[in-house]
Amino acid sequence: MTDNLAGVVTTTFEVNLDIPNIQIEQVEVDREGHYRMTVHSTDCGTSCHKCGHFIDHFHSHGEFITLRHLSIFNQQVNIYFRPDRYQCMECVDHPTTTQQPAWYEYRSRQTQAFEKHILLACVNSTVSDVSIKEHLGYEAVRGIIDRYIAKGVDWATIKKLEVIGLDEIALKKATQILSR
Repeated sequence: MTDNLAGVVTTTFEVNLDIPNIQIEQVEVDREGHYRMTVHSTDCGTSCHKCGHFIDHFHSHGEFITLRHLSIFNQQVNIYFRPDRYQCMECVDHPTTTQQPAWYEYRSRQTQAFEKHILLACVNSTVSDVSIKEHLGYEAVRGIIDRYIAKGVDWATIKKLEVIGLDEIALKKATQILSR
């Protein structure tokens, strides 16, 4: 704790964001009390999207991306991130490739830690309920579910079924299907 000239005590603390290889540049609080954290990646380089070679020749920064992250003190946290772009000197036309950090999916508007939180919130709850509780659109919640949960069973991976559990509703559905 430190005292400033106005007699107000200022306290600093550390919070684990569960995001590897980043450095926080700035933290702001908006009018609603939401945190906005500007970060940059400490990873250097990426793989060329054309030839696959590892490239570390820095070219520029990409456009800013805003990602929803886990709440802190019941306040929404948005990560403001500008990915690095690297140039491949191996390819003839020297293309650039944007670095893709492991902590978020390309074109997703949330960090992976937040997406896992949303999946856990869906247990014993509806998509609408989670959407309302987390202040996240219905389609965003559905998109997270679709990315993480398979829509079908890959029967080739199942060698043997030891036990099969059926409830009354499943039996009624099976009876209705068989009677058609």
